[in-house]
Amino acid sequence: MDLKTVLSLPQHPGEFLHPVVYACTAVMLLCLLASVITYLMHQSAIRISRKGRHTLLNFCMHAALTFTVFAGGINRTKYPVLCQAVGIVLHYCTLCTMLWIAVTARNIYKQVTKKALPCPGADQPPYSQQPLLRTQFWTGPHLAASCASLWARRTSLWES
Repeated sequence: MDLKTVLSLPQHPGEFLHPVVYACTAVMLLCLLASVITYLMHQSAIRISRKGRHTLLNFCMHAALTFTVFAGGINRTKYPVLCQAVGIVLHYCTLCTMLWIAVTARNIYKQVTKKALPCPGADQPPYSQQPLLRTQFWTGPHLAASCASLWARRTSLWES
């Protein structure tokens, strides 16, 4: 058995991927599940902000969805509609995962560079925090719109 036959692409659409892909996907999903279960069991001992909890659970959910869609649907090219649906879902899940990584990095940056709050006086308005849900409601439709535009372009390419 030479290296070209081991690493070659499937001969027919819809064939299974290399078993290592499925094994690594299973390991990644088990690690994500272990981290979520560990957090849920020990959440009283873990000191994390509400934003941190929100981003951690959303990141784990979207990463697991990305891994599952990739392993289960990346080679489903026999039917164009199914191929497009898998591509759109994979694109959306990847963008959401990157969004939650960026939100986590922003929260860490804000915690590291936080300055001491000045005492609110008569001439200063009180400090107000921006809600994380506003970010989620603002970026969710933009990610969906980018996936829809990708689908529209791909549909026109398939029909030509």
